[in-house]
Amino acid sequence: MEDKQFEVDVVYRVTVRYAVTAADSETAERLALEMWQADEDGVGGTEVCELEGVSVSSAVDQDGCGRDCDEVLRFLRDRELVIERLDEDAFNPTVHDAVSAEEVARHLGWTDAEGAHDVARAVRTLERLCNEQHRVVCFSRPRVRRGERGEIRLYCTPQHLERLSALLDEPEPVAAGVEAEAEPAAAQA
Repeated sequence: MEDKQFEVDVVYRVTVRYAVTAADSETAERLALEMWQADEDGVGGTEVCELEGVSVSSAVDQDGCGRDCDEVLRFLRDRELVIERLDEDAFNPTVHDAVSAEEVARHLGWTDAEGAHDVARAVRTLERLCNEQHRVVCFSRPRVRRGERGEIRLYCTPQHLERLSALLDEPEPVAAGVEAEAEPAAAQA
């Protein structure tokens, strides 16, 4: 029997205990969450690691991965085209113009055997587009939503990143009236 390739997801829950001095339980909870978001070690390190589940799936073949790459690239380009055409404030680009693997899985309708969004498939495809094909760029930013910690990887095409960078590098346009008022003041000095 020939060996096959598999992808195995190990899902576990980690509990970290913090020692906090506070006036009440709500303040203690807020302080502990801030410590957790800052990735601080708890009392005695990790207190509990509890296995929640293991799922196994066959590895994707090259043809399937190639089709996924084409689908993701088409999605990214279409999404970026819509952003560029409909963006109300083209002079205020944000990292929200890039997309996470979870968003890709959700928008493409990719689900795993349990019916959850197949984020692993999206990550695998996006990373292949970044590393092997250099058709997508990725960067990380800190998670900013309440209750989240760590960083999130975001993806966009190199052309879109170049456009965003160019918008950030351009000086703000000066209104003609403001420029005209500034010239007489400079001449008097």
